[in-house]
Amino acid sequence: MASVPSATKEDITSTLQSEYLAYLAAQDRRDVSAVEACMSPSCWQLARQDPSWNLGSRAEIMQILTNLGTFTASTEERVRGKVDMRALTLEERETLPETERERAEREGWEGLRVVLEDADPKGRRVVVNYYWRGEGGWWVQCLHDLLWVGPREEGGEDVGEAVFGRKGK
Repeated sequence: MASVPSATKEDITSTLQSEYLAYLAAQDRRDVSAVEACMSPSCWQLARQDPSWNLGSRAEIMQILTNLGTFTASTEERVRGKVDMRALTLEERETLPETERERAEREGWEGLRVVLEDADPKGRRVVVNYYWRGEGGWWVQCLHDLLWVGPREEGGEDVGEAVFGRKGK
């Protein structure tokens, strides 16, 4: 995990992109403790499409990841499609509920818009605003603002100008 603080907005964005890639790599290795270490114990998930997926803590997020098979041993290599990341715009940050906007300002949250797409062109798209804050001298995830999960052709949105793309594992 990268230490806090970074000097410029570009440095912070670059650091958070590295942090997110480490989070994905830990998932790919099926390393439960490394994935867990990327999140604050108070990290929570806001699911805009389906509030039944709102989760109140890191423990609940980890349980869902476990239930979805993220950490299940497999003989098949995990293949990812495209991952695009960029810093959140001011307008995107303002979509947080008011109480969370105030908390984000007070705690110095920084965020990335992440768009994940399956390798299959008819596959799934996931759009998430991830937020991090400094905790114990490190950047840790504090909110997963899940905006869209579904078929690419049915919704979601493009990330715009992608600052980073990742193909394969």
